[in-house]
Amino acid sequence: MAAAVSHSRPGSVTPEKSPICQSSTLENGNGTTTVTSSRFKGLSKDLGGRSLELQDIHGSTVHTRKILVAGNPDKQYLPGQPRVRLSAATPTTCTPIPAKQSENDDLLPYLRRNHISAELDAMLPYMKYIFVQTPSYIHIMPLHHQKAHGREVLPDENPGLHLVWYYERIFIKPIPAYFYSSAFWAYIEHADPAVFRSSLGFMRSWDLLVRYQLDFDLGVKWGLIPRKPETGEYPTYEEFCGFMESFRGVKDGDVCRRYHYGELRLTRLNKTAMFFQGKLAYFHIHPQWGSYLSHILAPVITVFVILSAVLNSMQVTLAAVAGGEVQGRWKPYADVSAWFAVVVICFVAAVIFTALAGLVVMGVKDLVRAKRVRVRKEKGDERAGEKTHGVIW
Repeated sequence: MAAAVSHSRPGSVTPEKSPICQSSTLENGNGTTTVTSSRFKGLSKDLGGRSLELQDIHGSTVHTRKILVAGNPDKQYLPGQPRVRLSAATPTTCTPIPAKQSENDDLLPYLRRNHISAELDAMLPYMKYIFVQTPSYIHIMPLHHQKAHGREVLPDENPGLHLVWYYERIFIKPIPAYFYSSAFWAYIEHADPAVFRSSLGFMRSWDLLVRYQLDFDLGVKWGLIPRKPETGEYPTYEEFCGFMESFRGVKDGDVCRRYHYGELRLTRLNKTAMFFQGKLAYFHIHPQWGSYLSHILAPVITVFVILSAVLNSMQVTLAAVAGGEVQGRWKPYADVSAWFAVVVICFVAAVIFTALAGLVVMGVKDLVRAKRVRVRKEKGDERAGEKTHGVIW
């Protein structure tokens, strides 16, 4: 049976009747529907224009389904991402369209990949008492102040790296252009609550990154703040502040666990992944095995140098006070020195064994992964061997 559709432009909806505030039923991409509500009251300023629209599909079911469609027939894709195609809005209401035409098969998978940080969410409980990160979402410095800490701002689309810093660098995920649209927020709140909560937290973090005109100018310069979809021009600072005002009332209960925190230290994330999840790292800053091993071995070599100095000191002391056989009050010292030397020898042997075993494990890991990729390719899996942002899963 064909479905009848109608569409509305979010820009013409008053905040009191905004679809974001209502409990309506929307299509979530897998044939089921979801009803949700949130304290988020919709955009106070829509910068997306008519680039996106919500479209109702009136079928044989009781509930009305809503899908996201392109408002501009010449740009039938997600604003800022032409690789994700959208259906075109129908020009009149109650026009039957085929069911397949109303489906955006790539939309929700794309949004989930680019906004949900499930791996990072799963790690944060382990950091409550060990490798502690500051448990406050306001622990974020504005863009201009990152330079004061000697950090280079690196744009990165991986949601798991947003506001993660490593010594002189910090990763920041740019704002997507489709976030400017009220229609997007009305759609995603019901289509996928996990994406909605992650997106709310993400935008709340951006409200802390841009606090001054200087922050806004730097965000535009570094490609972190997008152009308006309809005009292709950057918003003014005043327009951007009006847009961001909508996210200032968002609370921790409205967002995913990751955005209960602000900036996160990558070194502590890597240690947490190693000790609690059995992974070599959360994110490889050093993708080459040689670079990774040299980074790991640096503290081990430091320990060796310290132990060597201690052993030499013991040897010199015993030679100076003994002359021959150690007697009297120096006897316990001699016993400790002898056993300490044995412990150090065992420790060095264990480190060498662990290093060799690690090399074997790394080689086997690469061979097994390559084998799995070949098997998946033979079975017709087109996504076999897909790069995963450098994160070890």
